Amino acid sequence: IRDRGTTPRVRFPRVHQDLCTERVLVVEWLDGVTLNRADPVIEERGLDRAALARDLLGCLLEQIMTKGVFHADPHPGNILVLEDGRLGLVDFGSVGRIDQMLRSSLRNLLLAIDRNDPTAMSDSLLELVERPDEIDEERFQRALGRFTARHMTAGTPPSHEMFTDLFVIVSQYGLTVPPEVAAAFRALTTVEGSLNRIMPGFDIVQEARSFAASELTRNLSPRHLARSLTDEAAAVLPMLLRLPRRAERISSALEHGRLGINVRLLADERDRRFIRGIVRDVLLAFVGGLTGVLGILLLAIEGGPHVSDSLRLFDIFGYNMLLISSVLVLRVLFTITKPER
Repeated sequence: IRDRGTTPRVRFPRVHQDLCTERVLVVEWLDGVTLNRADPVIEERGLDRAALARDLLGCLLEQIMTKGVFHADPHPGNILVLEDGRLGLVDFGSVGRIDQMLRSSLRNLLLAIDRNDPTAMSDSLLELVERPDEIDEERFQRALGRFTARHMTAGTPPSHEMFTDLFVIVSQYGLTVPPEVAAAFRALTTVEGSLNRIMPGFDIVQEARSFAASELTRNLSPRHLARSLTDEAAAVLPMLLRLPRRAERISSALEHGRLGINVRLLADERDRRFIRGIVRDVLLAFVGGLTGVLGILLLAIEGGPHVSDSLRLFDIFGYNMLLISSVLVLRVLFTITKPER
């Protein structure tokens, strides 16, 4: 993290590579006090609590959104107030890593939150998570709209409920959060407690929006745009070079009559699930009807062995088969009349 050039307002200990092994990490000693015991020091030196909180949040957001390597456990015991008035991060036993694609989606999510745009939030979240084959995106967007109205409006105090509600929405729609993204959200939830320790009532939502606005300004700079265009051109160029060869193969196959289309019946899992449901209902209805007919026939038979003076064995079998038939038929009726069917 230190080598990737994060903000100088938060200090990271230098690693002594010559003393490190596969199991031991030796780092520089940072002289300071942890946030748990830093209130007297902050008051005595007259440090700006708001500036310290902004520096800490900005440092973590920069690690997550820009650098891709971040401190995954920024609780108050791992944050120091140093002698020079800066903050220091220690204990890098838990470090998260996020690839470029996920970082881009996280930045887009932060920008969507800044604009209060549920549609953009939905698109960004669906890029971040592993989505199922079937999802109602309109309902998902409305749920995110209610989430932003509850937690992202100006003056709304931040709380753990914000991240909890977001994960509840994600789980309700069958979305799976990748472990690295979950680690980033856990780090943000953890740092919220540290920020409140520095400055009670710190508005993490507003500061995150300010970070998003500064990131947008940086991304629109001529230098960054030129680099983005260069990266996109480098990614697209191999595909463009392969297009003529692929077009030649298709035209050659068409000319010689070798071009065909392979369509697999019931390739979609939703189609297979639908067919299985119909077959199950038909079989249950058939078995239920057959069982009912057999029960009626047993009751209609005269004579037969008696269990007692007034009860025949065929009556016992017949009424039991009618009961089984009724249960099967009722299950079929319940299944085909459910609203989702």
